[in-house]
Amino acid sequence: MRKYILLILAFCAASGLFAQDFNLPCGNLNYKPEVQTVLLFADDNQFNDPIIPLEDMTERLTLTFDLIDGQGEILNYTFIHCSYDWQPTDLQRMQYASGFDSDRLDDYAFSRNTLIDYVNYRLKFPKEDMMPLVSGNYLLIVYGDDLNDLYFTRRFMVVDEKVHLGVSVPRYPDDLALTDTHQQLNVMVNMNTYIMNNTQQFSHLTIRQNGRWDNAAEGLQATYIYPDHLTYEHHPQTVFEGTNQYRRFNTSNFYFQSENLAHIRRTDDSYVIDIATCESRAKKAYSTYEDINGEKFIYVEDENLDNSTEADYCLVNFFYKSEAPLTHEDIYLMGALNDWRFDESNKMTYDYRLHGYTCSMMLKQGYYNFMITNVDRESHKVGTDLTEGNHWETDNVYKLYFYFYNIVKGYDELIGYATVNSH
Repeated sequence: MRKYILLILAFCAASGLFAQDFNLPCGNLNYKPEVQTVLLFADDNQFNDPIIPLEDMTERLTLTFDLIDGQGEILNYTFIHCSYDWQPTDLQRMQYASGFDSDRLDDYAFSRNTLIDYVNYRLKFPKEDMMPLVSGNYLLIVYGDDLNDLYFTRRFMVVDEKVHLGVSVPRYPDDLALTDTHQQLNVMVNMNTYIMNNTQQFSHLTIRQNGRWDNAAEGLQATYIYPDHLTYEHHPQTVFEGTNQYRRFNTSNFYFQSENLAHIRRTDDSYVIDIATCESRAKKAYSTYEDINGEKFIYVEDENLDNSTEADYCLVNFFYKSEAPLTHEDIYLMGALNDWRFDESNKMTYDYRLHGYTCSMMLKQGYYNFMITNVDRESHKVGTDLTEGNHWETDNVYKLYFYFYNIVKGYDELIGYATVNSH
C-alpha cells in the first residue's frame, strides 16, 4: 500500500527544470512527489490570498506544508522578484530585498497518531533579516541542499496601494448572447497623481476568477483614459464564463459519512474515501448553495487535535459518470485540492467497464471544493460547458491587481488590489 500511495503522490509533482539563474516557471509548482498540502496565506487565515502591504510586512505570511515519509531534513528558502506577467525581473537582489539571500526552514514537527507518516513544516515570513524592499510579484522558492534540489515554488505579492479600484458586475454583458452564461466586469482605476502621458503603455491590470490562473486576464490596458482615472469597459477579456457552484466534500471526520461521501473504509495503511458519483450539470437548472469558491480548509473535527500534525491523509476516489469518453477533450478535477494546476495528479481516466472517468488523490483531512472541467486537447482551454455548465447566477469572487511600470527603477509596481463578488 505504501508504494501505491507514493505512486499516486508522484503524479502530483509538476515537471520542470531549474537553473542557477532562476530560469524556471514562476508558478505554483511542486517538484517532488512527497511535497503535499502546501498552504501560503496572509494574517493567519487559510482563506486569505498571500498578498501583504509594503508598509507592514513582517511575518504577515504563513507557509505550511508536509513531506510524506519525511525524515525532518532542514530545507532552505529564498524569493525572487517577478514582472506583472510572472517572469523573473532583471533587478539585482539588493534592489528588491534586504538582508540574507536565503534562510533555513527548520521549524518542523512529525505527525502523530496518523496512518500516513509525514513531517509538517511551518514558516512565518518575511523576517527582518530577509525582507522585500519593493512592491510587485514574488516567487517563493523552497529547496534542499542547493538550488538544483528544488521542492516547490509559490507565488506571493507585495502591494503598495496608491490607487483605488472600483469594480462592478452588470447584469447584462455587452454581448447579449452571453447574458445567461457569462459575467462581465467593469473596472475604474482612480489614478490620482499617477496619471501621465504614458499611462496606457506602463499600466497593466490582471483579473483572476476565484483561485484560478489558467483563465486569468493579464496585462489588460485601459479602454479609456481620463484626467484622473482609467476605465476598463467593453473589453472582451473582462468577460468570464460563469461556471457553476463548486462541488464539496468534508473528510474532517472519518467516522461520519458527511455530504457527498459514498463510502469510508480503513485499510491497514490508510483511510479510503469514495466521493459520491458525479454527473454532468451542463443541462441542469442552476441551483444555489454555499461553497468556498474552489478553496480548501485543512482541519480535524476534533478540537483537541492539532490540524498541522494530527490530521491524517486519505486516498480520495472520484468518479464522473459518462456513457462514452469525450473525443476532443480531457477531463480534469479543478480546485485548490491540487493548487489549481492541470497535470497528471488531477487528470481523470476513462474506465470502459464503469462507464465513467476516475481519479484518485491523496488529501489531508479537511473541507474541499472541486469542479469537473473539460480541457480541449489542442488549445488546452479549460471549460465547464460540457461538465458543469455556465450560469450568470454563480457566485464567483474576482481578484484584481493593478501594476504600473516604474521606468526609473525598472520594475512593475503593484499599486492597487481589490476583490469583488459577482453577486
